[in-house]
Amino acid sequence: MRVFFMMFLASILSIHAAQAVEPIVVLSYGDIRGNSSTQDEYGAHPMRMDPDAFQTHQVVEAETLGHIMAQYYAGSGLNMKFVELAILQVNPKAFVRGNPNFLFAGKTLHLPSVNQIKALVTREKSTTRSSSHNGNQNEIFFFGG
Repeated sequence: MRVFFMMFLASILSIHAAQAVEPIVVLSYGDIRGNSSTQDEYGAHPMRMDPDAFQTHQVVEAETLGHIMAQYYAGSGLNMKFVELAILQVNPKAFVRGNPNFLFAGKTLHLPSVNQIKALVTREKSTTRSSSHNGNQNEIFFFGG
């Protein structure tokens, strides 16, 4: 019995020693006491402060949609794929054949607000009638939970 107990203790101690070697990850969510020196990186973004705020942007030569989105939406906390689809949706004439990789230089882009993007994502199918042949052209679909 004593041998069994000693083996049991040795196995427990070796398990705890192995666990102590693994790194500990600590996530920081800011100062919970309200210290203003630690600021939420998303909270100060203009899109977060005013969800109806939208902007316009004049496309210059050699500029990409990724550069434009990084300039206006970086730090907003928005999913960039939804932002890309929303910009494409509200500016169809600014892109070659609806391709977000090909922008026309000189076009003025309407950069939608958070509420406009939300409306595009949550819009009911019956309220959006497309003049195109497949009916899904003017909708942004969200799959997932």
